[in-house]
This record gives sequence, structure tokens and C-alpha cells, in this order.
Amino acid sequence: MFDKELRKTIGSRTRERRKELNLTQDYLAEKLDVNKSTIQRYESGTIDNTKKLVVEGLANALYVTQDWLTGKTEELSTNVTSKIRIEVLDALESAKQTLPAYADETGKEFSQSLLLLLLKEYGAFNESFDSAYRMHGKNRDYEDIAEKIGFDSSDELNEVMFLREIMHTANAFSEIADVIKDYAKDHEQALLRLKGLLAFYT
Repeated sequence: MFDKELRKTIGSRTRERRKELNLTQDYLAEKLDVNKSTIQRYESGTIDNTKKLVVEGLANALYVTQDWLTGKTEELSTNVTSKIRIEVLDALESAKQTLPAYADETGKEFSQSLLLLLLKEYGAFNESFDSAYRMHGKNRDYEDIAEKIGFDSSDELNEVMFLREIMHTANAFSEIADVIKDYAKDHEQALLRLKGLLAFYT
């Protein structure tokens, strides 16, 4: 005999969390490798959704604990609070599994080094971005300082200082674009240049 209350809890929490993250039933179906109609029935509790593999699959896809999904706890402890966050995590997972199929060893190393550089630059960007918000967010009032150093307003000073904090990322992406273009001309030289950029993060 199936536990109808448990099925109902799993179904309603699955639907609640899916809608909270603005995910489709098609997305969940792809993640669990089932049909959309199966997800519909999981959510309505009309078929057994209490099996270990189903609960595990739903919990992983929705970035929640199995305890929360099954109603053992009311605490939804997760750092995934938006669809874009899930898309980022999915893209990272996909990137981990991709490698150019026809590239030689230099090409494969270049591809992986490029991903590594992008990830490291993303980390550096976030540190600067946080610092820019902390020091030069729109709500910061530097009217006296702005006037003394020749700015028309506190907002103008904040804008300039904010940009200064994050400009290194724009410059880094410009350099990365140049290295990618260089690869077409000289594979080895482009790889060396890419490794040189990576050296700044070690």
C-alpha cells in the first residue's frame, strides 16, 4: 500500500519548488530521463513518487534535500534560489564533460586552459564587483569629496570608481579575445600566451 500522504507531500513540494525556480516540467523530465507526463503524475501524486531513485532525482534536480522533499523537515536549506543559478550550475556541469573531439593535444590543452582562465577571471570579477558595490554603490554619499576632486556629483564619482573596480575584467576579456584570435595563426604561441595570463592567478 502506497503512503498517499507522502506521495502528496513529495508532489506538492516538487511543484512548489519547480515553480519557485521558474522551471518547466519538461526540464525536470529531461533531468530525470522520464516523460513530461510522468513529472505531471509525480506532482499530482497519482503514481508512486516515493521510490528512492525518484526522490533522489527530484531532490538533485531541484537543489533541495531529500528530507525537505519528503516533509521530514520544513527547513529549505539551499543556496540555489533562482533559475539563472541553476542554468549556471548546469552549464558548468556540461562544460566539465566537453572537450573538442577533433583537436590535437595542443588544442585540448588550449580549450581547457581557456575554461580555467575564464573561471578564475570570474572569481576575480566577483571580488571586485562586491568591493565596488560595498565602496561605491548608488547609495553611497561622497558629495563633499566629489566636489573637492572636481566631479559634478557623488553619483558621477561613484560611477567612475565603480568602473575602476571592475575594469580589469573588461581588459582581461579583451586579452582573452585576442588570444583566441591568435590561435588560428599560431597554436603553440597562443597556448603560451594563454598560460601567461593564467600565471597571474597562481
